[in-house]
Amino acid sequence: MADTLTLNKVTQKRQGFQGLFTHMWEVKATVTDTAAVALTDTLVMTMAVPGVALGDVVLFFSLTMDQSDGTDQCVTQCLVTAADVVSIYITADKGEFAADALNTAVLKLVVGRFSW
Repeated sequence: MADTLTLNKVTQKRQGFQGLFTHMWEVKATVTDTAAVALTDTLVMTMAVPGVALGDVVLFFSLTMDQSDGTDQCVTQCLVTAADVVSIYITADKGEFAADALNTAVLKLVVGRFSW
């Protein structure tokens, strides 16, 4: 099965940025299989993050692997796209991004819900 993430951990917290956010989620997932991404095309991978809603923001994210497949790079973006869903967009930059180039990468992100 192509383009899969294995969700390792979701922790809802309220301690950081006190007063600015009413809810926060710490998310950790592992990329287990990705298809090749054609030049200027975008691969979208989704994962279930219980409790997030439209209007929540991905404050920051990181991947534990280089976003280069050896010849070309990809651009990555994470967004809350629906209730209980976070989507990861992987866009090929200057050429096709190789299949499985991000396999075993760990994706870590923090989602926040503003208090206003």
